[in-house]
Order: sequence, then structure tokens, then C-alpha cells
Amino acid sequence: MAAMPLPPLNLVTAAGLLAAVLGAVLGTALLLRPSGRAPVVLSAWPGLLWLYLQAIAAVAKGTPRKGRDAAAGSKAIQVALSRPCHFGHSRLRRYLALAGFSEGTAGAVPLMYPVVEGFRLVIQCMVLPAFPFNVLGSVLARTRVVALRRVGAEEKLTYSCRLEPGYRTTAKGDTEVDFVLECRGAAAPAAGGAAAAPGAAGSALVWRCVTTALILSPRRSKGPKPAAGQEPAGAAAAAAPLPAPAVIDTWRLGSDTGRRYGALNGDLNPIHLHALTSSLFGFKRPIAHALFLTGRAEASLRKAGLQPRYPVVLSAEFKRPTLLPATLKCAWLGLPPPAASATAAAAAGEHAAAVAAALESAEGARFAVLTEDLGKEVLVGAVSCRAEAVRAALGEE
Repeated sequence: MAAMPLPPLNLVTAAGLLAAVLGAVLGTALLLRPSGRAPVVLSAWPGLLWLYLQAIAAVAKGTPRKGRDAAAGSKAIQVALSRPCHFGHSRLRRYLALAGFSEGTAGAVPLMYPVVEGFRLVIQCMVLPAFPFNVLGSVLARTRVVALRRVGAEEKLTYSCRLEPGYRTTAKGDTEVDFVLECRGAAAPAAGGAAAAPGAAGSALVWRCVTTALILSPRRSKGPKPAAGQEPAGAAAAAAPLPAPAVIDTWRLGSDTGRRYGALNGDLNPIHLHALTSSLFGFKRPIAHALFLTGRAEASLRKAGLQPRYPVVLSAEFKRPTLLPATLKCAWLGLPPPAASATAAAAAGEHAAAVAAALESAEGARFAVLTEDLGKEVLVGAVSCRAEAVRAALGEE
């Protein structure tokens, strides 16, 4: 019996079939994604394809925005891994090269590295139906990392992320939300004692990152300046004039920097990838990821004498986007450069002592990333080992 010939496949039919397949895939993603109303526990890292199918499905469905603070009684969105995980060695090596850790880190991971591993949980929080904002309408405002002890590159840590429900409305009508990414592992050993096994019951918090995202309002306006005492966190400090910068490093960032960092942390936001995709959001060229710039600053600070003592806090506030390619300067703030008349060894010793003293000061060792001409701030931050700063960062004060 002769086979019946198939009807010719024209462009209209092909487009219809493709639309049907895509609709089925997105519909499946909408049905299968967890709601986020209860804590979400994952047995493994979420795959990037699955994350972005959820993101596309959320955008297609039209995730509602809430123009007010979270309603009373709302709960945090929480996502966690059910078991401890090793760091990805290949990912860590690529990060060290991209961020400029040319001298390595003596078997420990940088302060800003666990966020590279864990940012997939941040994305998972943002694409859950319980997240009340459009996932495409956000930029990063600031971050604060607390490392309670040295974290070894061979450790296994248990990751979790939560979105705090205390949303804040800024003077321009935008909304600030805080993502809290945490790592737990073995507690620091007592004198003469051994640490608990990583992932064991009662394992201790070893690292925390609170990153604030700004959900831009479509009706945002310049608006009046907030009254004293009503500024968003960090605004008062931002208004104060910065000390004279002492440049310690010059960065030349290629146009692919955003793509390379996004391939590591899973953040494939179109604004970081290519001029064609960033232009859809009003940027003529792709922009650098703010968390990458913070990590690059950490590498420069370490090469310039930073030797963090634990526990330690690293904070950064993001001032303006950086269009790629770009040349940026990293600088200490308030630290004098080594005396020109001193020998190299003496100058290095004096500088190291100044950095150590700044780490214990009320403001910490301050730094900035600036435009090539030093005329504009890209980010400003500080590193502190002061006990009060650590307690405040952990919410214990």
C-alpha cells in the first residue's frame, strides 16, 4: 500500500506549528513551576533552561505588580537546596581569571564568590508566581556580604535564598526588595576542637549576602527629595562628599564581560549580553553586572594590601551603569598613597598598616570604582572587620 504524501509545509503552517510548540512548552512551565507560597526545597541546582522558561512564562502571563508595600501578613519567598554542594571548580577558576585574582586566593574562595554559585536561587525566587513584580523591571541597588569565617575552596555548603516581604517605596515611586542568600556549613571549631561535618544538623551560618534590587516603576518621577530621616538606606552616606581617591588599579573591560559573568552566575539578563538585546531596555551597549564589578574590586583591593580578618563585611552601593567596553579605575578612599621618599618595603608596610587600621575604624576601609577620568562614581563601598559592623550586618543590633 503506497504511503500517502504529506501536505507541503509552507511558512504559515510552520509558524503555526512553532507557535503551538512554544505555547505548549510555556504552558507546561506555568503548570509545573512551584508557586512559592510555601518554602521551595530543591534536590539540585535549577537548570538555566528551566529557570528562563519560567521567566518567559511569567512575563507572558503578565506577573502583576504591586504599587504598594507588601500587605500585612505576607510571607517571605524561600528557596533552598536540600543537601550541601561543592563549589564548581571550573566555575571558580573562570571566575578568578575574569575578576582578576591573578595571584590566587590560597585555597579560599573570594568574599564575592558564593554569590556566583548561589545566584541561581535568587533567579528562582524572582520567577516564582509569588514574586509580585515583573522580573524584567529590576536593577541592582546595593549589596552587603558577611563572611563569618574563611571559606575553603573544597568545602561543601548548603545554600538558601529568601525574599524579604518588607518592600520599600522610594521617593521616585520605585520599589526596593531584599534578597538574602545564605550558606551554611561546618561551624568554626572551638579551641582544640573539631568542626561539625558540613551539612550536618545544626550546621552554622558561614556566609550571607543581602542584595537589594530596585523594581523600576513605569510611572517613576524625579519627585521631591525625601525629608531628613526618610532617605533609603545608604542615601545619606551617598550625599556626603567622598575623600580623595588613591587609584590602585585600572580595568579594561571588554564588550563580552557581561556575557562571561552571566555564564558563571546564571544571570542572562538581556541588558548584559549584547547591544541588540540591551537596546531593548534603553542601553546602547551591554552593561557590566554590578556584582561582577564588586568582585573585581575585591581582587584589586587584595592586590593593594587588603588582608581581611574574619568575620568581615564587604558592602557596595551601585551608582550608575557601565556601558561595555569600558575603562574603569579602582581606588581606596581616605587612604594616603605610600610616601614617595620611602623605600618600597617601608612604603608597603606603612600602607598595609593603614589598611589594617581602616578595617577596624567606624567607616571601614572605603573604596570606589570610578570612570576613567575619575569624574563619576560607578560604585562606592567599604570593607570592615569591626565587631559592631558585623553585628549590624547580621541584624543583631
